[in-house]
Amino acid sequence: MTTSAGKRILILGSGFGGLTAANLLRRNLSPEHRIVVVDKKEFFMMGLVNLWILSGIRRLEDSQVALNKLENKKITFLNDEVTAIDVFQKSIRTRSNNKLEYDYLIIALGAELAAEDIKGFISNGGFNLYDAEQIPKLREKIIALKNQRIAICITNIPYKCPPAPYEASLLINDILVKNGTRDSIDIDLYTPSPIALPVAGPKLSQDIVNLLKDNHINFHPLHKLKEVVNKKIIEFENGNKINYDLLIGIPPHKVPTVIKSSGLIKEGQNWIDVDKFSLRTKYEKVFAIGDVTEIKVDQTAIIPKAGIFAEGQAKSVSYQIIDEITNQSHNVKFDGRGFCFMEIGNKKAGFLAADLYDVTGPITRLETPSEESYRKKLDFERSRIMEWLL
Repeated sequence: MTTSAGKRILILGSGFGGLTAANLLRRNLSPEHRIVVVDKKEFFMMGLVNLWILSGIRRLEDSQVALNKLENKKITFLNDEVTAIDVFQKSIRTRSNNKLEYDYLIIALGAELAAEDIKGFISNGGFNLYDAEQIPKLREKIIALKNQRIAICITNIPYKCPPAPYEASLLINDILVKNGTRDSIDIDLYTPSPIALPVAGPKLSQDIVNLLKDNHINFHPLHKLKEVVNKKIIEFENGNKINYDLLIGIPPHKVPTVIKSSGLIKEGQNWIDVDKFSLRTKYEKVFAIGDVTEIKVDQTAIIPKAGIFAEGQAKSVSYQIIDEITNQSHNVKFDGRGFCFMEIGNKKAGFLAADLYDVTGPITRLETPSEESYRKKLDFERSRIMEWLL
């Protein structure tokens, strides 16, 4: 039974975490409690759809869902950019000079992409794999290749959806096979880390590398991109220079500018620090979830920047707020569990699962790619869109 009326819950960001929280809170709180989602974007589209656009099974214009559909669920949507967060006055300001006060604040602003931080990347025509607007043109370039070399570069750690670059390389392989040009085109994947997926551990990383080898994709660990010298040469910090014809990059990620000036980041850190179970920041009734955070599993591993983890974190935060407002006791803690699907082409996908808070240490596994997992991936996107926005 509700005992505290008229609470104002502000959610900054409308990705996996923000949309999960908004819907869960709305379903469990009475109408006098106001739920507001603020985002500078007008549309939502899952990042995984980028690779479907790359594969040619989806169009960008058919994949974006208007965020103002939240209004149909009695969730207020403000299409505006957050420019200031005052955790002492419990308010935010936006680009259009709106001032919004809150009783609870959920920060789910994600990570920003900084392709400009890699010298020569933009000026020499590098493609940002995580920029949906660039993917249709990238697909055209791949199909037009004849006897050339594709370089896929993970430029820095951490980055969103850790398996995505490997998935992209496998899907590009599939595109080229179907195009009849695979035998004359090299695919090289470079990463600054010593193994494919540090958070997943050496065994699963080797499973992924084996999958790449099976498809004749060259894997190059310990290669951190320093500079795109020109439209034909890239240079790495280890001194290696290689020739390329098409450059695909996963650009450096950084915390949104507004977070830097908010007092939410400790000196010497790059992301918001939160409690690993409750997602609470050091400020009262202020939570942070998803890619904007850094949550350490142990001395070496952190929670991956992936939507499924943001979703789990949002559920924990939402139930904590619901419990405080309604005097209930769900006692839902973030459990460090997540999963994702990794497509390999030909309508098959592997299934990656992780239990990162297991008492014995992080546990990860990769199931053999199958058509069933591919169908589950399609349903994953469809079911979330239905739940959150339709």
